Order: sequence, then structure tokens, then C-alpha cells
Amino acid sequence: MDFSAWLANFRDLHERARRKLLTSEEYTRYLEDREQLARTLLKAQGQTAVKGMSARRTFRVPKGLPVDVCFREASLRSRTLDLSSGGFSCTLTQPPDEGGQGGFVLWLPGENEAPVVGRARIVARAPGEKDPRRVSFSFEDVSEEDRERLEMMIFDLALGYIRA
Repeated sequence: MDFSAWLANFRDLHERARRKLLTSEEYTRYLEDREQLARTLLKAQGQTAVKGMSARRTFRVPKGLPVDVCFREASLRSRTLDLSSGGFSCTLTQPPDEGGQGGFVLWLPGENEAPVVGRARIVARAPGEKDPRRVSFSFEDVSEEDRERLEMMIFDLALGYIRA
């Protein structure tokens, strides 16, 4: 099957998954296909999955969403630069050191969407003294339900970017 046909099938599965219309067998195939698409898109971006983590949790899409992060030093509001079901990056003025952990509230689009709330660890900071700087976070404490909501949104966005 060529990529265009595979993608058309995946789009259909994704839409049916969104509406919770998949059988358990179809849902298993959908998750496998979602992982395959994430691996393909990571490769196209010149990246690889983080060892021991699924490609779905590593694959990031550009999306600006409001996010509040709270550390002992301060509470800050920013917008995400990109996100995955494994974390996000944003710009912060005077971010804590790499490895610092704090709480976050990620505001999802839609009137009826509850925010994703949890704890995250700083895994990378842009070097230098320039502020604001890019800071990447890895989720430490996010429910599986919230990860699934994030993945659905991330694949909605990814499918919107792909023309095939």
C-alpha cells in the first residue's frame, strides 16, 4: 500500500477513534498505526525517539497554547512553542536550572476542554544569558487520560500539516 492510501486509512481510523467508534481490534491497529506515523514524522524531522519512550510521546508539533508554570522561585505564564504527549517547550525569562521540577497548567483549545495539570521537569534550556530563552519540559506526572487527549490533539494537528 502506498503512503497516500495508508494515510487515508489512518485519517479514517483517527476520526473514528476521536468519536470512540472503534472496536477493540481496530483500536489496537489504530495505536500501532499512530506509533508508525510518529516514527515516520520523527525521522522526517531528523530526530529519533527517546530511548525507552514511544515515538508518540517524543513526536512534537508546533502549537502555541497558554501554559502556566510554577517553581519555588516564581509562577510564570508563557505559550508553548511545541508539544507532545511527553512534554512541551516554551520561552521563559529567568528559568530555573535544568533538572528543576515544577507544576504546570496547560490550557487546551475549546470552551469545554479542561486544562492538563501536572508536574514537569526541565530537560533542556537554551544556552546563554539572553532572556527569554527556550526551555523544554518533560511531563513527570500527567494522567493517561490527559496524555490521550494531548495525543489526539497532536495527531489532529499533524494530519492537518500533511498533504498526501
